[in-house]
Amino acid sequence: MEGFLSSSKRENPTFKRNLAIIAAIGVIGLIGTFAYLQSSRASPSLLDQYQSEESEFQEFIQKYNKEYTPEEYEIRFQIFQDNLAFIRVQNSLNRDWVLGVNEFADLTMEEFRKYYLSPMQFSDHPEYSNSESLKLPSSVDWRQSGAVTVVQNQGRCSCAYAFATTGAVEGAWKIFNGTLVQLSEQEIIDCSRNFGNRGCEGGSTDSAYKYMIKNGITSETKYPFMAQNGLCKISLVSESVAEISNFTDIYPNDTVGVETAVAQQPVSANVQADEAIWKYYKGGVITSNCGTNLDHSVLIVGYNLTSSPNYWIVKNSWGPSWGEQGYIRIAIKAGPGVCGIQMHASYPTAVNRL
Repeated sequence: MEGFLSSSKRENPTFKRNLAIIAAIGVIGLIGTFAYLQSSRASPSLLDQYQSEESEFQEFIQKYNKEYTPEEYEIRFQIFQDNLAFIRVQNSLNRDWVLGVNEFADLTMEEFRKYYLSPMQFSDHPEYSNSESLKLPSSVDWRQSGAVTVVQNQGRCSCAYAFATTGAVEGAWKIFNGTLVQLSEQEIIDCSRNFGNRGCEGGSTDSAYKYMIKNGITSETKYPFMAQNGLCKISLVSESVAEISNFTDIYPNDTVGVETAVAQQPVSANVQADEAIWKYYKGGVITSNCGTNLDHSVLIVGYNLTSSPNYWIVKNSWGPSWGEQGYIRIAIKAGPGVCGIQMHASYPTAVNRL
């Protein structure tokens, strides 16, 4: 540069300052370029991330037998990516539970509510149980006693009330009569509308119990589950295979009352499942992050009072690939309980003997 510049310019202070700025910018540019190259080596590119997520989406499609039109594919992939990002962020918080990809990962929260949940209304029922001063076992699991049938999948039919109540009767029937029989949820769906239920559009556990008190209930084999509304076909079934004469509601928010009942038999309960932790639940104990606006029915099949935190063992009806092989653990807390699980629990109290 010496040969092209006059001595006056070389001595000019302004020129020297500008030359220094240019040199500094050049150094900064080199440092930025080096940092970018280093970061590119250290983390995957956006293209790599996109390809990885699309590969995971393809595995999801295959595992859950999903089918989309070309137009729908792009929409579902975008929803899947959003849900995947949410799951990863939540798991990074290291809470008591873990979320994961399941068959709901291509649904928006609005779609999940529409297909799988239904707000509940309960009629008055005069039979309430009181908390008893009993020495309860420290843990109970009715699965180990053979009093719980296999986990089923309700599909896009909001009939969890039918699964929760048939499950409670199945357990009671096994305990009192020694035989485990899988009962017909489809009969409840098709035939209990006169008792206030709405088939695949929702219903209540109380109404399902009232139907069974009057009509009994037949088996899944004789009246199989179809995951959709149908005409009542009970007249084609020769006989019921289980009967009850009464049921009992546990006083709302009575933790000891629910524990006492579960120590004797499986208990149907209602929860608010309108939360992402239910939608993507994979394992662990739910200790918070859900409310008390009841919109889903489940079956409590046990508890553990020796763990930290104490928890309920809960059977769901979203298939065995959801949660812990179809089950969820919910922390035991006083009052309405986590997700409102102690607000409205009930069980059959008069199981007719064979």
